[in-house]
Amino acid sequence: MELRLRAGRCRAGQGGAPPTGRALPLLLLWLCAAGGGAAPVYNLSLAVDEGLPAETLVGDIRAGLPPGADPPGGFLLSEGSGESAVLADFHVQPETGIIRTARRLDRERRARYSFAAATLRGEVVQVEIAVTDVNDHPPRFPKDSLQLNISELSPPGTAFRLPAARDPDGGGFGTQGYALLEEGGAAGEPPLFQLRYVRPEPLELVLLRRLDRERADVHRLVVEAWDGGSPRRRGRLRVSVRVLDENDNAPAFSRGEYRARLREDAPPGTAVCRLRATDPDLGANGEVRYAINRRQSDPDGYFAVEERSGVLRLRRPLDREARALHRLVVEARDGGAQPEVSSVLVSVAVLDVNDNRPSIRLLYLTETGGPRVSEGARPGDYVARVSVSDADDGGGDAEGDGGSISLVLLGGDGAFALREAGAGVFFLCVAGPLDRESRDLYELRLVATDGGTPPLSAEEPLLLRVADLNDETPAFPQPHYRAAVSEAASPGTAVLRLSASDADEPGSPNAEVRYALEGDAAALALLRIDARSGAVSTRARLDRERQAALELRVVARDGGVPPRAAACRLSVRVEDANDNEPRFERAVYRARMPEHAARGRRLLQVSPSRPLIARPRSAPHGPASAAAALERLRSMARPGSRERGRCSAVKQGGPRTAIRTSAPSDAFLVP
Repeated sequence: MELRLRAGRCRAGQGGAPPTGRALPLLLLWLCAAGGGAAPVYNLSLAVDEGLPAETLVGDIRAGLPPGADPPGGFLLSEGSGESAVLADFHVQPETGIIRTARRLDRERRARYSFAAATLRGEVVQVEIAVTDVNDHPPRFPKDSLQLNISELSPPGTAFRLPAARDPDGGGFGTQGYALLEEGGAAGEPPLFQLRYVRPEPLELVLLRRLDRERADVHRLVVEAWDGGSPRRRGRLRVSVRVLDENDNAPAFSRGEYRARLREDAPPGTAVCRLRATDPDLGANGEVRYAINRRQSDPDGYFAVEERSGVLRLRRPLDREARALHRLVVEARDGGAQPEVSSVLVSVAVLDVNDNRPSIRLLYLTETGGPRVSEGARPGDYVARVSVSDADDGGGDAEGDGGSISLVLLGGDGAFALREAGAGVFFLCVAGPLDRESRDLYELRLVATDGGTPPLSAEEPLLLRVADLNDETPAFPQPHYRAAVSEAASPGTAVLRLSASDADEPGSPNAEVRYALEGDAAALALLRIDARSGAVSTRARLDRERQAALELRVVARDGGVPPRAAACRLSVRVEDANDNEPRFERAVYRARMPEHAARGRRLLQVSPSRPLIARPRSAPHGPASAAAALERLRSMARPGSRERGRCSAVKQGGPRTAIRTSAPSDAFLVP
């Protein structure tokens, strides 16, 4: 309780409200004092804490009077018994001047009270009662709760104004500060908001990190205001931060990659799979539409995707053999003003059905690289590599294993066989002896059958020729050939033609026969043979008288490597021609006879050393010249001829007559 005294004078017109009731004499007293003189006025200041119970002692009016001035008859109050705020809150005893509270005071309702009390002696005490503040009120916000709408794209540092808390208590019991409590925040995460309050600036909520509506669309905060009392009183404001959606999220597919399988005989319109992409944004920002990126995939338009549902369907017939795997890039686009796009890979594996026949491929392993096998090939030798394949891979479809292929060989009469090497590879091998001369062509068939249901087969005809080997020797029809030729034959005259045959392949070097003569050098000088045709002809003039018979060996040799040869005997008889005149042992015979020798007497007998047929060295050839020569000889032999002396011998021998003239070179055969 505080007592403050101030001396003063009583002046007219000063004081509180007009007195009523018992306050009237005091008013009259004040008037008299104002008119007749000055009355002392004393100030009494009292203080009482608010909230104390009723009948709490506040003070004594007498304390405002000078010491020892005990007023007789009590005090007259300026407050009547009507609707006085003082008398409503305080009990004032006029007799004693004791002031007590009538009820609990509330400084926030009324902080000061004032009234006057006068003694009968004219002394006036001006009483001032101050209600002392106590911390009986917490800070209060205008509202208990508040909602803020903040875009999730708001940058950090953005400030949002909040209403300040009001505390009826004054001074240090008023609002001293604020604290921010965030409800539901994850442990360990840095705060999203903070408060900024620096007097006289307003209270602000500051964003520290970017919001994400898709993670949390509402953030619940509690702003707490506290005063300076002890203990502190607190007031709270619940702030609900509603995060406004922005198109900041692209649609997200439920899988990183979609895989599907589809039979190659599936009809157009068949559903392949369903794609699902979600966008956590709201409204149009979260509406997803699907499309195939034709620039990056499926330019031929085998597939289509429904825009709204995301169902992927087949548009065109498939062919696994042309393409076994289709990779599609499907895009999901939201409906924002600036749409966000995401994409996913869809792999569609085409399942095989048995719709393709097996294929047969041949790779010849022969020397020529073609369908020819040497007749010298031995059993087990490779002829060709046969690979079989089926565009159907037998991937477990309902129509059977189209990839399992069997291969059989038809024809060949056991001369050839197949040897399996695995993985669809076979070898065509020689299985028996080959002889081109007995069979030069084999008609084979390779038949491949897959394991589908029903099975499909393919056939590959194979014409395999037996290549010739030089295993045949040329052969003459007879071992000994005989021929005759006149010795008068001129060089180049044909004697005979020989022919040897070779059973090797016609037209090949193995069957090409060349001829040659072997034997006596003298005979080889007279005869020759054409190497290709086998025609034997004379090389030079023959002379039966020197060599009446020619014996040679004819060799026929083929063109194989190494060559093979055969020989036969050739006998040529040289026939005589009248190409020699008789010859005498002497060029001149001399004889004597008597003058009177009788007629018919032998003078001389001569005989040729050998029957030669000769002609004059200068005599012409041919029948006409021979006739002329004969006539000349006859004239020389006639008696009385002037040339008779030149005829030294005349011999009659059969149908011919040999006449020898005196000239050593003249010898004639006269028929």
